[in-house]
Amino acid sequence: MNCDAHLQNPIQVKVHFDANKRVFVIGDLDADLAKFEQALESVNFDKNHDVLFSLGDVIDRGADSVKLIKRFIELGVYMSLGNHEHMLLESLLTHDKDYFSLWVKNGGRWHIDTSDEELEFVCNYLRNRPLSYLLDYRGAKIGLSHTVSHNWNWLVPANDKQLAVSALLWERTIVKQRIVEDNPSISFSIHGHNTTQTPYWLGNTYHIDTNYLGGKPTIVELERLINQYSSI
Repeated sequence: MNCDAHLQNPIQVKVHFDANKRVFVIGDLDADLAKFEQALESVNFDKNHDVLFSLGDVIDRGADSVKLIKRFIELGVYMSLGNHEHMLLESLLTHDKDYFSLWVKNGGRWHIDTSDEELEFVCNYLRNRPLSYLLDYRGAKIGLSHTVSHNWNWLVPANDKQLAVSALLWERTIVKQRIVEDNPSISFSIHGHNTTQTPYWLGNTYHIDTNYLGGKPTIVELERLINQYSSI
């Protein structure tokens, strides 16, 4: 798996927020700004007091890839990369023909009608996004990434960038094999990537990519999810 364009992307960023902050996580958006705004309205999101994490696949398929990234910057969203962002970076920065073909077939054609200046802006923004976050919040350690391998060590993540890109941006084994086991390195983790009509738990991984099959992206408040997982 080529990851030459990701050499400067951190594998993990650790963050901490006090309990008085409302912290939200949103799944795949597929370049749909209207649905994103509706999700924010549904939780009365306040950019001055609340925090939002995105699990990647913000771009492609829809018409609002550039607009969404600009909106993320306005709101101070903590965004991790998804496999669609991976395809874009490898296509535009390293001119990888295989990734380019895959990207265009899977929603990347929007770039054809986008100016070079805007594409440069998108690349520069994405080149600084991490592959994952480890969040310390309300006594819980929560992993946030587009996807994850079943044996990923959140406390001591792999330094191998190729392995990390595969495990955190492309992996589907947990879902395909329905692996129901807890990852002992964290309280729980949240992911997109694997489409579903409704969110669900597999062990201590929570999967929220509902936009494609469910009709709208899922946005979850972490305080409620912490309480929910504690009661399972």
